[in-house]
Amino acid sequence: MKIKMHALAMLGFVVIYSILGGGSAMAEGEVGKMIVEKLTAKVAQLQGACGPDIKQYCKTVTPGQGRVIYCLQAHEDKISPKCTYELGETASSVQTTADTLKDAVIACKLEITGICGKTVPGQGRIAACLMTNKSTASKDCGDAIQRVEALAATK
Repeated sequence: MKIKMHALAMLGFVVIYSILGGGSAMAEGEVGKMIVEKLTAKVAQLQGACGPDIKQYCKTVTPGQGRVIYCLQAHEDKISPKCTYELGETASSVQTTADTLKDAVIACKLEITGICGKTVPGQGRIAACLMTNKSTASKDCGDAIQRVEALAATK
């Protein structure tokens, strides 16, 4: 369960990385937006499944910075099977997303610092730059962008 909690704690980092994702089949800002929406939906499912457990074991915990997740971890032997299952599913989803986005950032590092180096980060601007220059991107970067597109397109 502790490994799963670490993946959930990475959720904040995933949102930052998702801004860098871009897609040729979708508008430049759409991929990042879709990834954030999917993660938000997973968190909503988690809140629904773990709501009673949070109320019972973590009602005095101030939300934010993963404190509720760590509280659930501290009570992992007491939380409901439904909550335990949803924690695992959400952790797996978050970890897959984080890994895919991290790989894309690494694969596209030369493009991000080179041709897109003067682009101000945020609001999908780097993704737009990458997509505009996709034809000149390295094979590894192009492949990584396709994996991010596929991640955004999956249900």
